[in-house]
Amino acid sequence: MASSSLSDIMRDHTSGSLDHKRASEQLRKDAIKDIGDLCDTATSSLSAQLARVLSNQREIESLSRDCAHLVQQHVRSTAKWTKLVDQFNASLKELGDVRNWAEVIERDMLDVAATLEIVHSSLNPASASANAMGQLSLDDN
Repeated sequence: MASSSLSDIMRDHTSGSLDHKRASEQLRKDAIKDIGDLCDTATSSLSAQLARVLSNQREIESLSRDCAHLVQQHVRSTAKWTKLVDQFNASLKELGDVRNWAEVIERDMLDVAATLEIVHSSLNPASASANAMGQLSLDDN
């Protein structure tokens, strides 16, 4: 009896050991499958995020190029406006100079005319009185 019970124990032990090995192997296979699934999910998620990052980077680069182009246009436009303002200022200065020159010439001509009238009136006293009369009649109208 003792020997049959020893062989039963041995058989039970061997059977339990095999069951335990099979269960351990199945757990190992399940763990490997689960780890693979986890890696696939993480890789997919990271790939999607990386694709969004790359898309954003391309869009930022495109917007940056557009912005740089607009800045260059603005610089050229600003340079043109600055040149036009400088030309306008120079024209205003010239206009002021011409106006000042015309006023000086006008004053000089009035001085010359007044001087000529004085000279003429001193040389011809009779025409000076007739001129004065003519001036009065013109002023009345």
